[in-house]
Amino acid sequence: MKMKYKALFCGGLMIAFFGLFTGKAQTTLDKREIKIKKRTLMAQFESDYVIPVEKRIALKKKRITYQRHTKRILDTLKISDRKRKRLLKELRKSPFSERITKVILAETRFEDDMENREE
Repeated sequence: MKMKYKALFCGGLMIAFFGLFTGKAQTTLDKREIKIKKRTLMAQFESDYVIPVEKRIALKKKRITYQRHTKRILDTLKISDRKRKRLLKELRKSPFSERITKVILAETRFEDDMENREE
């Protein structure tokens, strides 16, 4: 009987413990702020070459919007799912990849070409 209560108590304690971390994880996901280091290692030695924090935040926002735009383009292209997944993985690694731009240019059909084919 005593063992049963210990097991129930330990089980309840584990559920409370894991529930606490789950609740903490959900609150951290709600905050979507762009995090940038306030000071860089290069700022200590060569402060003339360091971009200010505001410019770095603006560049990061611009890169994120470029990635979203490129992802939307890749989703609309008529390519295989394997190729799309591979390109999306590469987009996350390096958003300004030449391979992605080559695929987009190769698969894009321009309106001028469509009009010439119809005539």
